[in-house]
Amino acid sequence: MRSALGTLRVATVAAICLAALLAGCGGGPESSSVQQESQQEAAREARQEAAQLRKAEARERREARRREARREARALAREEAREEEAWEQQEAEEREEAAEAETSECDPNYSGACLDPNVSDYDCEGGSGNGPNYTGPVEVVGNDHYGLDADGDGYACE
Repeated sequence: MRSALGTLRVATVAAICLAALLAGCGGGPESSSVQQESQQEAAREARQEAAQLRKAEARERREARRREARREARALAREEAREEEAWEQQEAEEREEAAEAETSECDPNYSGACLDPNVSDYDCEGGSGNGPNYTGPVEVVGNDHYGLDADGDGYACE
């Protein structure tokens, strides 16, 4: 597009120079009217070329605006995709936290059964304890604060 604009500019300048040259040529009264007609024709051509040049420049500006709008739209789409990804990541983290919260409702000191950490006492099923809560076999992985591992081997209610 730029080479077409350059060609139009050169043609316009050439037409104006031709008109100026023709204005200086000739000698008699009849050549004066021919000169005037030539000058008028050259001026018309120069105006037409200038109008074409303005139209071409206007088209180039419109196309540049369209390209910029497309670039901005792509950048916006990329930003929205990044935000969507971040939102999905946050949602996944929240789901993981919720799952951990569900599992954290079990006392972390015992494995193999879910003992409620808010209960004041657990006893082994079938044992001599008075409850009110009972459990089957569990592994002691932390502090045996319910006193379920009588022999201290890490396994309770065996």
